[in-house]
Amino acid sequence: MEKIRKNVKTSFYIRHIHDNLLRNIEHGRKMQYHKNIGSPWFKRMPDAEKWLREQEARCLDTDNMERSDTKWGFDEYFNVEVKVVLDRQDPLVGTGLLPDWLHNLAHNGSMVALDTYRDNLCLWCCIAVYQGEHAERCERAAKAMAKKLSQTKKHTARLSKNVSRRIG
Repeated sequence: MEKIRKNVKTSFYIRHIHDNLLRNIEHGRKMQYHKNIGSPWFKRMPDAEKWLREQEARCLDTDNMERSDTKWGFDEYFNVEVKVVLDRQDPLVGTGLLPDWLHNLAHNGSMVALDTYRDNLCLWCCIAVYQGEHAERCERAAKAMAKKLSQTKKHTARLSKNVSRRIG
């Protein structure tokens, strides 16, 4: 855990992999038992330490060890590995273009990536695509919607000024 604490600075998950040798109680043959357990994502070290301690205790508990049937008994520990998988993706919100792996999801039609716009029309582009515009040609519809809202806001502001003059 010290190595993890020293080297890990982002959220992560852990793969706890252990192999034991089991011996058949009837004929003495040995078999390797492999178990690969994945953790949830961790954002705090104490949670990861607790989870890892639980996995180690489960691995060392030979009486309650999983096996194919009751004819196989624990013989010896064979191998234990702990792999840490870091969350190296940059935060996606407000960081510019999407990473390639996420942007490429748009090619199957289940998602449309509108991250190529460098203006404040992103929301309007999303609404335009939702309303049926093609993703590559949604800018005109997006500008029209934004302009319409702007005009509505100006018109509402003028009306409220006129109403306040008449009342006041």
